[in-house]
Amino acid sequence: MGCENDGCSHEWHYAPYRTGLGALQRGQGSAVAWLLGQPDHGHVVYTCTTRDTRWDWQVDDRCTYLARLLHDLRLDTAPLVAQLRACGPYRPWPQTDPTDDDNQFNLAVGVLEALARKGNTQAHETLRGYVRDGIRWIDALTTLASSWPAEWWDDLWETAATRIRPGDVAEILPTSEPWLRWRGRDPRIDSVLNAAQRSRKDAQGRRVDLSTTSDAELIALLQAPDTGRAVKVTALHQIRRRARPVPELLDVVEQLAAERQAGLFGALRVLGPQVLPAARSWAADTEHPLFDAAAHLLAEHGEEQDIPSILAALDRLTDEWCGHDRLTEGLARILTGSPSASQADLRATLIRRLRRLTTASPHSYERGSYLRSLLLLDPDKTSGVLPSYLLDCEPDVRLLAAQHAPLTDQTQRWLLTLRDDPIEEASVRQAAVARLNGN
Repeated sequence: MGCENDGCSHEWHYAPYRTGLGALQRGQGSAVAWLLGQPDHGHVVYTCTTRDTRWDWQVDDRCTYLARLLHDLRLDTAPLVAQLRACGPYRPWPQTDPTDDDNQFNLAVGVLEALARKGNTQAHETLRGYVRDGIRWIDALTTLASSWPAEWWDDLWETAATRIRPGDVAEILPTSEPWLRWRGRDPRIDSVLNAAQRSRKDAQGRRVDLSTTSDAELIALLQAPDTGRAVKVTALHQIRRRARPVPELLDVVEQLAAERQAGLFGALRVLGPQVLPAARSWAADTEHPLFDAAAHLLAEHGEEQDIPSILAALDRLTDEWCGHDRLTEGLARILTGSPSASQADLRATLIRRLRRLTTASPHSYERGSYLRSLLLLDPDKTSGVLPSYLLDCEPDVRLLAAQHAPLTDQTQRWLLTLRDDPIEEASVRQAAVARLNGN
């Protein structure tokens, strides 16, 4: 993705966060409020539908946000339809389709899918038509089957039976829709589904099943010199999945850390406060493999004495957008629990940092965390700015705003909109109902 500093090697960059375009690129509710009041500027929405402006395409949310803007500003969806049709086949890196540099295909499908659920007939027919003759029809169909009611896509099974090929095995998830529903309807579909199922069974057969292995046996596997990395990953995953502390993990942690073993951090988090003595020693040793992870463990479970280590980790993120959330959450938790006068300056500094991250960071996935921390540290001022976050791109931010925004006339109008919007998350709609009912 692009960046803001002049030394960035990418041609594209984010607009300044204080501008309307910059706020729009970051999925801010303030940009929606601005555009609703200045509809003549609506064309800028296309700058965010032709190029995916999410910092992290895997977790940051934009499709619902952009679909609402296109709908509310009555913007033509023809450019998005043309964009979908212009995208070529997916090719793994480095031989990628140039349009994938901007994630144009997934963005177009996601926005059109949401528009269809808002009642846009053109979006609905475009996506159904793409399944019939588009290049990446299986990708599109998978999205529709996971988001639309079955009656909107069920009749496309005949198209799928005609188009599906043995080479499509890698793209098929036989235990998900629409394939679960369509199994048994046509031998051409069943043939590929059976092949996909065999392929996944073969892959699973090569994995070690540790689901019934005791904690002691998992530790023994992690200690054994002949245990492979993949088995260790599975063992650590089991510890994390069971979500109960296994203190014996600390007996083998140095060995695993030296091996840079994947999955170790998640298993260490399960230890809770028991990890603190070790984490403090790692945080004091810049050469330790768990030096960076230690600050995050201290943020999650630590106390006032751990503030310097957490602050140092935050300072190392000066030029990064990812990873601030856990550290700032930890500081907010500690400072709220120990509101001593000696920490007043630190509290004020953290509030300023969080306010800037909330508005300046393009990594919208962490925005909810920043606002939760601000509600702990500065509840009055934070509550006052929450109404515009009802229009934010992130569902958890909208949920937070629905729960805590002051009930002004404007807030109530926006809550009514969220309550009745068919593309809103159920949890947000429920929170809107609760606030409007005075709960």
